[in-house]
Amino acid sequence: MTDNPGIIKTLREIFRFLPVRRTLRFWIILTGMVAVALLETITAGAIAFYAASMANPQAVITGHLPCLQHMAPVIINLDTKGLISILSICVILLIIIKNAAMAATAYASKFFAANISGYLGEYMLKGFLNLPYEWHLQHNSADLIQGISWRQQFGNLITAALKLLSDMLIVTILLTTLLIANPVISLLVFMTLGGTSLLIIRHIRQGMERLAIRHRDYTSSINRQVTQSMHGIKEVKIYNRSSTFTERYDQEVHTFARIDASLHFINQLPGWLLEIMGATMLAMSIWIMFFWFGDSSVKITGTIALLAVASWRILPAMSRILNSANAIRQALPYVHSGLDYLHEIETKSTPDPDTISGGSFKSELKLENVSFQYQGANRMALSSISLTIQRGRTIGIIGTSGAGKSTLVDIIIGLLTPTNGALLLDGEPLTTNNMKGWQAKIGYVPQSPYIAPATLAENVAFGINQQEINHDKVLSCCRMAAMDDFMHQLPDGLNSFIGERGVKLSGGQRQRVAIARALYHNPEVIIFDEATSALDSKNEESIQQTIYSLKNKMTLIIIAHRLSTVEDCDEIVWLEDGLVEKTGETNLVLSEYKKRHKENSSDHKNFHQIIKNKE
Repeated sequence: MTDNPGIIKTLREIFRFLPVRRTLRFWIILTGMVAVALLETITAGAIAFYAASMANPQAVITGHLPCLQHMAPVIINLDTKGLISILSICVILLIIIKNAAMAATAYASKFFAANISGYLGEYMLKGFLNLPYEWHLQHNSADLIQGISWRQQFGNLITAALKLLSDMLIVTILLTTLLIANPVISLLVFMTLGGTSLLIIRHIRQGMERLAIRHRDYTSSINRQVTQSMHGIKEVKIYNRSSTFTERYDQEVHTFARIDASLHFINQLPGWLLEIMGATMLAMSIWIMFFWFGDSSVKITGTIALLAVASWRILPAMSRILNSANAIRQALPYVHSGLDYLHEIETKSTPDPDTISGGSFKSELKLENVSFQYQGANRMALSSISLTIQRGRTIGIIGTSGAGKSTLVDIIIGLLTPTNGALLLDGEPLTTNNMKGWQAKIGYVPQSPYIAPATLAENVAFGINQQEINHDKVLSCCRMAAMDDFMHQLPDGLNSFIGERGVKLSGGQRQRVAIARALYHNPEVIIFDEATSALDSKNEESIQQTIYSLKNKMTLIIIAHRLSTVEDCDEIVWLEDGLVEKTGETNLVLSEYKKRHKENSSDHKNFHQIIKNKE
């Protein structure tokens, strides 16, 4: 969305993403608000009539009761005390009914808005998870998290819109009643309150919109600062950069505080101005009726009572109308950003299929002339890649940094869709219809595995509800991943909390958790994506032993920068600048690769020897 549409168009856009039953609830609540507005008017009239009765009960008995005889004959026989008692009870009951109706609609509208926020938040989260992997590479994860948290602004907008409609109905019906009772006074009320409200709206609208946009932008920026500092806590401490992050946060949060205070002040300002105008209007009405029209004290009392009661409801309603209008303007920038995400989800997401289908991996996976180019890149990351991966084989993929190793594996996994070419599983093309079936056969061990702030068992059975975890299977996978040396040292075994991002584990231990996680889903293929590159030589050797203990049990694809990691592979694929330089037996390919990069390898060894001598 390049423009910022108004409230009506925005609400239509929101309702377009909602089920019909939720939209129907909106109209039911709105109907209830019309009923409340009518009750407000009836209550205001009843209170005015009650006040006039207190001022002159005899006039009510002689002037109004005869016309009520056909409705309630017993009323005509009432004396002053009886009349006051009946009217008092009626007014109390009417107020109770009116307030009960208001409470019911207020609860219903808030509950409806909260449900909408929850529904759209779920829709957004599900949509983000279903968006292509390449889309995520182009977006900041902190912004996506912030976008989901803005789901509340959808509810705030709907709540403010419902309040606006409700209060506009109350004001309209009360002003109509005043117009019937006393046209001159009602025009005075309309011109005074209406004119004041229009002036307020006209003068603060643009400023409010600018402040709301800045409020949204600073909220996002502050969230990014906090996310970066927390996710990079180790580097923050090592490089002593805590003051940098706190200074940036301090600058932005102080600016945000000024914006937030300005928005709060503008929200309160209409109420103060309308209160002044209301008092002025009431005084002017008394002056006009008494000195200009020369009305009797009884008529003045009744009219002023009606005017006072109406103003008692109109002034707060007008104030709420302006506050709701300001709340809408404050929420709109957030909602527009959220709608941008919803539109992207609608056009780009690929929903998970109801069932995971796909043929079994019986023979081979073949890549035919596969090429790939990232969006916005000026060159191909991969060009005309053709290779065959036989079932049960251990394949090593080597190449210098930027050669395209991780891109190739992301295509094999199905995270990236080839720009050209095709993937064939046992001769059948892998498409969006059967890709989930292929991915269900894959286990993946990255260089830096994500360790959730949860127990060891929950991390191994990643993404499975705690009550559904098979602990016997978790234990078996941990043993296959050679975790016995540290698993039994944990205080609660499989149920031990291993810290956020695995801070309580070493690098090698985290890699073993990732291997156990890959094994938990009974994969036919396991991909190791630079799984040992961040480890020291001792841990690297240990993880290599764990990896090769799985050889001949399933198909292994090992991406490595260190050649020692792939020396025991059955076959090597050598990538160079996005092209397959050579494939074949391990000894032959590694021998030629070392000759090609002999000079670099020599410099690399000399560098490490110098460092070792210094130590």
